[in-house]
This record gives sequence, C-alpha cells and structure tokens, in this order.
Amino acid sequence: MRDFLKDLNDAQREAVLHKNGPSMVIAGAGSGKTRVLTYRIVHLMQQGVDPFNILSLTFTNKAAREMRERIGKLVNESEAKNLWMGTFHSIFARILRIEGGRLGYPNNFTIYDAEDARKVITQLIKELNLDTDIYKPKMIANRISSLKNSLFTPKAYFNNAELMAQDEAARVPLMGQIYTAYTERCFRAGAMDFDDLLL
Repeated sequence: MRDFLKDLNDAQREAVLHKNGPSMVIAGAGSGKTRVLTYRIVHLMQQGVDPFNILSLTFTNKAAREMRERIGKLVNESEAKNLWMGTFHSIFARILRIEGGRLGYPNNFTIYDAEDARKVITQLIKELNLDTDIYKPKMIANRISSLKNSLFTPKAYFNNAELMAQDEAARVPLMGQIYTAYTERCFRAGAMDFDDLLL
C-alpha cells in the first residue's frame, strides 16, 4: 500500500488509513473520492480483511464497475470479484436472494419494475371499483413508493393518523387498503418491487 500513498494528499491519506470506527469523507466533484474509497478497500484487503467482509454501496452501476476495475488492477481480479460492491438495489437484491426465505419469499423472487407495479395497482383499483380519475394508478404507485421509502409498511401506515389524514384530505381515503392489497398481491406472487429491496 505504501506505493499508493504518494498519490494522495494528507486528508485523503488519513481517510484511507483510518482504522477504528466510521470515517466520513465529504468532498466535491473531481476531488478524488473514488480514489480514496478504492485505495481504502485495497488497503483493507492488504491488511488481511476478507473481501467477502467488505461492503461498498454506490449510487450507479457505472461507479461500482469502475471501482471494481480499479481495485482489480491494484490487487487481483478474482479477489475484487469477491467484494460486496454495487448499487443499493443490486446489493440488497443479492442479500434478499440469500435471506428472502426468512421473510417468506422464494429465493428466486421476481423484481417488479415501475410498470409491473402500476399494472398490479391498476388491477386492484378496478377490483375495488374505485374512480380512476381520483385513484390514479401512477399517483397511487408514487404514494406507495413514498411510504416505503419512508419505511412505512401497511401496518405502520394504519398506526399513523397523520398519514391517513393526509390521504383523506387528498380524497384517497382507501390508500391504506390499496397499499395493503398491493403488498399482499406482490407477496403471493413471490415478487418485490424496487422499493421493497430497500425497505
């Protein structure tokens, strides 16, 4: 790792060599954040940390791919492949493929994209004989997504008077019923949507 340290400024070097506890790196575009993260991972591996024990979450597949390639050049390709590195969605999907059975999902569960989710919601709205001018599938899908991203399950939704009041005011008082039915329908189909991967 000593060869790499010369490529770093003092702040970057400190982040790469940091040992105990979390380290936060705040820096602007083009300031070398990716280099710091890459070197930190390489440094950990050179200190004997098993790549299977290193988790690196990125916002894009491109960033994960670039980091893995850089790490592969600095250590070796086979070791770099053992890293838990990818986007939040891809890593969480990978974990859920292993552990999904604990939640009652098959390991080969389906992942619904936005269009799949809207189709299920559209079907539920029809089955409940609701007015599609009020219960617009896209709007309902966005609301469910927002709830999940705020960590509100259907049960938590019904335990939150403020959320229910918001939907009552928005003239969609059956939002909770739709959310519950949507969740149950996905579960029975052995499917999760993108928001479920994070939730």
